[in-house]
Amino acid sequence: MPLSGRTPSANPRNRNPRAYDWTTVENAAYEGHSPELPAKGGRQRWHRETRAWWEAVRAMPHCRLWTDTDWRFALETAVLVEAFWRDQPSVAAELRLRSAKLGLTHEDRLKLRIRYADPQDGDQVAAQAPAAVTRLDERRRRLAGDDAP
Repeated sequence: MPLSGRTPSANPRNRNPRAYDWTTVENAAYEGHSPELPAKGGRQRWHRETRAWWEAVRAMPHCRLWTDTDWRFALETAVLVEAFWRDQPSVAAELRLRSAKLGLTHEDRLKLRIRYADPQDGDQVAAQAPAAVTRLDERRRRLAGDDAP
């Protein structure tokens, strides 16, 4: 059973260093090498929803980070998607867990600490400086009408 909890905070309260940081990926469809769905035996074909799912998965921007084992995991997940669309709802729980590991939804990518950046922005998303903070004593002085430092 999966553990529940909050997603990682941008401002952690403890002083321990993070084990890993955000991975920024260019927000452009992946067009590199990806495996095809394997041929099925006989006259049976993949369900059209499974084929649509596979085309969406193999074009996700963060697929450029995947290794051969990640692609194998995705292919094995495609078999569960096929079973789900062929009226086997008992695979839904496993399918949900595997979808989270693949980072299929925005929430899943947040938990995996993957974010997309527009191509023109490059790595600037990761390098953004925090907004300037106004000191409270200066604000209190202005509100009190005392302009002298």
